[in-house]
Amino acid sequence: MKFTKSHALVSILCIVLFCRANAQQDDVLDKIDSLIATNDFVNAQLILESEMDNPKSPLLGQLVYPLGKIEFLQNPETDFEKALDLYARIDSRKLRDTIAYGANLGMGILYIDQGTPSKAQKYLREANSLAKELGDIHRMVESEFRLSELGLNTGDFALLIAHTDNALDLIKKNDSDNFPLAPRIYNYKGALMHFNAKPDSADYYFEKAINALDKTDNDPEQTDYLPGTIYGNWFMVKQSAGNFDEAMRFTLKTINHYNAFLNKTNNHPLTEKVHGNLIISYRNLGSLYSDLGEKEKAKRIAMLGYNHAKKYFLKNTIQYFGAALMVGESLLYNNDLEKAEIYLEEAKTSLNSIKGENYSYQANLYGVLGDLAYQKGNYQEAVDYYHRTLQAYKNSNGQGFSQNEVYANINLAKSYSNLKEYAEGIRTISKTLAEVIAVHGMDSYLANEVRIAKVKIIFDQKDYKGTIELSNQILDSYKSRSFNSIISEEFFSPNQLSLLLYLTKAQYEIDSEKTFKSLVEVTKVIENAIQIIDRKKSLITNEDDINALLGNSRELFDFGKKVYRKIFDLTGDKKYLEKIIELHESSIYHRIRTRLNLTDNELTPENIREEEELLKKKINSFFDTAEETQFNVEDWKANVREWDKYLSKLKSEYPKYYALRYSTVSISLDHLQRSIDTLSTVVRYLFIGDDLVAFIITNDRMEMVPLTSGLSLDCIRTISDYRKTNSEVFECLSQLYKALWEPIQNKIKTENIIIFPDQELFNLNFELLTPDKINSFEDLVNNSLLAKHNISYNYSLLLLDDKRKALDFKDDFVAYAPTFDEGMKRAYKIAINDSINIDKTYLTLLPQPFSAAIAERFSKRFGGRSFLNQQASKTIFNKTANEHKIIHIGTHAESNNVNPELSRLVFAKNISDSTIINDNYLYTYEIYNQNLNSKLAILTACETGKPSYQPGEGMISLAHAFNYAGSKSILTSLWQIDEQSSAEILDKFYGYLENGLAKDEALRSAKLDYLNHAEGRTLHPQYWAGLILMGDTDPIQLSPTMDNYWIIIFLGLVLVAIFFIIWKRKASNSRGTEGPSKLNNTN
Repeated sequence: MKFTKSHALVSILCIVLFCRANAQQDDVLDKIDSLIATNDFVNAQLILESEMDNPKSPLLGQLVYPLGKIEFLQNPETDFEKALDLYARIDSRKLRDTIAYGANLGMGILYIDQGTPSKAQKYLREANSLAKELGDIHRMVESEFRLSELGLNTGDFALLIAHTDNALDLIKKNDSDNFPLAPRIYNYKGALMHFNAKPDSADYYFEKAINALDKTDNDPEQTDYLPGTIYGNWFMVKQSAGNFDEAMRFTLKTINHYNAFLNKTNNHPLTEKVHGNLIISYRNLGSLYSDLGEKEKAKRIAMLGYNHAKKYFLKNTIQYFGAALMVGESLLYNNDLEKAEIYLEEAKTSLNSIKGENYSYQANLYGVLGDLAYQKGNYQEAVDYYHRTLQAYKNSNGQGFSQNEVYANINLAKSYSNLKEYAEGIRTISKTLAEVIAVHGMDSYLANEVRIAKVKIIFDQKDYKGTIELSNQILDSYKSRSFNSIISEEFFSPNQLSLLLYLTKAQYEIDSEKTFKSLVEVTKVIENAIQIIDRKKSLITNEDDINALLGNSRELFDFGKKVYRKIFDLTGDKKYLEKIIELHESSIYHRIRTRLNLTDNELTPENIREEEELLKKKINSFFDTAEETQFNVEDWKANVREWDKYLSKLKSEYPKYYALRYSTVSISLDHLQRSIDTLSTVVRYLFIGDDLVAFIITNDRMEMVPLTSGLSLDCIRTISDYRKTNSEVFECLSQLYKALWEPIQNKIKTENIIIFPDQELFNLNFELLTPDKINSFEDLVNNSLLAKHNISYNYSLLLLDDKRKALDFKDDFVAYAPTFDEGMKRAYKIAINDSINIDKTYLTLLPQPFSAAIAERFSKRFGGRSFLNQQASKTIFNKTANEHKIIHIGTHAESNNVNPELSRLVFAKNISDSTIINDNYLYTYEIYNQNLNSKLAILTACETGKPSYQPGEGMISLAHAFNYAGSKSILTSLWQIDEQSSAEILDKFYGYLENGLAKDEALRSAKLDYLNHAEGRTLHPQYWAGLILMGDTDPIQLSPTMDNYWIIIFLGLVLVAIFFIIWKRKASNSRGTEGPSKLNNTN
């Protein structure tokens, strides 16, 4: 799926709206234009009325446009009452002269400016008829051009083509005349050549358009508007050819010219056109970044265009439709399907409100809706939409073969293949490929895209020999091409990773014996793919896009693990086990290793790392603006140059740091093993395709154990479900033990276990597993992994070698506990000004009195601070949480498994500030950007620990974000647990921590205490077992509180007093024994 390419031509309009008779008339019209440009509508209206009072004025027809322009500027939804009244007066004369021509042309242009082109048709056709009757060549060219513009705005390509050609014929037949409209007409012809798949002819006409510009005219129309429109359309040719550098240069030139035009003019006849064209240019820019994998940047640019449309256009206009569609696309290709649907529905509503057939715009909409259905896996629905897309394109331009149609056919063929309708898929893709090759050539950008799609279909039908042959042909073609830059190379083949995946799978499947030699050949292709991933990572500045790249490459990584496992089974060579783990870590945990080395000055000085963060921030936030919807192109280009220069410096001066940031993770298991203490064993669960294995790693040994296929994922859900019978839970605990632990139990020799789950296993607390089926939950005390082991969890082996400097915090404890009681909710309802914006979810949150009690009690016990109720706001948390040994958060949380970075913690409403009253949710993506340095973060909220394993997202959850933000370990809950039970366990846990126990042992002891005292339903795992420890397990040295100091001082004083009394008594006894003392006699 890709951004649909350039859905609209960059439209053009002439500032000289009408052929003028003499200089005196020019002066009057120029005066009106200048007054409108300065928003002086009153005086402009006075001049208009003065001229209109003269029924013999030759200017009457030309006054219709400025009269309507004022109405439009004062009310964009105007019915043009005054302009139509003047038009009616002129029309009533029944004279077919230049005045009637001007009136009809003016009304037509007004409706196009307003975005209601269907109303313009009758006026522009009448103007064209009048021009022909008058025999005026210049007016004939002008009216033909306006009709071609009408075709563009209504999506009627037949109309656009016919009248553009008519205008060109008139210019050719009268080549001795000077036609000011020539650059615009050549521009349209160039764009039409592009849409008809004639790139050489398109280049020819765009070149003519540029050369036809009047270089001596300093009018903004000549210096900025026309070059902007021409380069904006020429961009499409360069993009279709896969020429990234030229495409980027042209689209940035276009935006620069439009910004210059808008800065130089005001209320210009071209203003609405420029604003609309600027939105199209944003689409073009976003599509370039999207093809490079910078989806987040594309989304932000799309939102910039959308905000620009909201600012300058009504919802029932083509410009608004295009902007809403653009955002929907960007969200769709960011895998945010739910939000994408919202904007696509808005685009659909907008298009339905615009009169006319609008075939080309219908095609654009249907194409994106097809992509949405495809991403949802609704392939038959996708097929239906793609057929509607192609039919709409045919209705719009029956003779054309545009790039958009090529992509619609590609997606149609892939949908057929997914439906196992291979013959139809091959027929569609082969026909498309033949047409593309005939026009663009075998080595073209579009042919490359079609051929890769054909590889997918051939592979799907298990033609592995054909897959290998075509894949190698495509790869060989890359070797013969030369590229100006790495970016151009990546842009030319954005789907090369998919191609390599099909090739590796075909090579694997075609060899039935799976020999060592054939498998090594497969790994060579995998390593090539990994190098491409590394190269792509260096081009992307946004961490989310890098994670998306890795997520989208997950199938490749997973297949690589399968191949390396097969080689290990054949050879027994330990290095292939290392490759399995390397691929697994690389596919998921890009974030972590960068954070772990942020303070490593051996790799790079701190000022270099600060420069990197500053440059990334400048680039990633450049398009973030709520109000200003234009940007300075030169500033953007300077930022990009700075980033490229920085990367070059990194690569040459700090190669180790560059490799850390942008190369695939390389793991030395020997090195990692040395990080494991002798009292601990690491168990790394890992899925290789559908197979599950467990790596058992200690400081001196490692082995891989295949696990049976008896794993029941339903059982993982059952053990935390209170609705299930006890017997069902007991059975599941035993089954899971047999599947996950029994095969490795004899290899575990230590009490301390660090478990690294994978995928669904992140939802399981292993300490509940029982070797035998128990009869009651009380049996867990003696017959479970909880009874035998101190278990902690982690999610990346890289964290075993955590090089982050151990910080010494002077403050022990800080706690946040909004209780969400009725008083807080009443205060919020009183403070909220607009009932429409009231947060109804907040009002339904259950109170949490036990969480507040725990927070308050232990903040006193550890000499810390607690922020309760209204004080537990997001603002206060952000200001006060950093650098405490323990950060305790007792609140509600909302887990978003579709978009994990939108998971959030709920804090108290900030009712003292109406501007941020509803800013009480702390999202995962915000946590990643904070410093929350601590030895332990306590997150005892609903589902806060449950990660999502959605493709492309990896192990993103609130707990992981806290670790990334600086918390060495996290105590969190895998599912919603009982608040009172959680408070009881935490009470015991803190006590054991205070006594010096390691964190994992303290939690285990607290749970065993709970089980020994709990009764009835509170023994069920749903109440208490969700609590787990992730990360570092070392003890926390807590400082004694002031209360403890006073106790120590008091005890010290008591001891001193006792000693003094004893001493006095001994002294008294001594005097009684010796008798009275005598003075020395000196005489």
